Amino acid sequence: MDRQALRRQLRSKLDSVLERAMDAVEAAPDGRWIAGSEWAVREAFAELTKECFQAIVQARIDADSAASGGSFSPGRRRAAAAATARDAAVQGRASAVRAQRRR
Repeated sequence: MDRQALRRQLRSKLDSVLERAMDAVEAAPDGRWIAGSEWAVREAFAELTKECFQAIVQARIDADSAASGGSFSPGRRRAAAAATARDAAVQGRASAVRAQRRR
């Protein structure tokens, strides 16, 4: 992973979001600076967080020969989710039984 290139890319995103945040606060009406800008600023930084995380993970995947060689399988994630759902169903029945004992 080329950290310097990634850092430059992410810093440009950060600068853009900072501009949006400052614009939102500046555009807020007098006496309502927080109420008039808070959610715009939060959304801008939430989007930045998502974009940065995606870019960092993608850079890691691109740098890892095993990940780019096909060892990562999105289908495995679905199988794991199905197993978790089965486990949750079993756990749900067990908790209902315990609730009956408490009465």
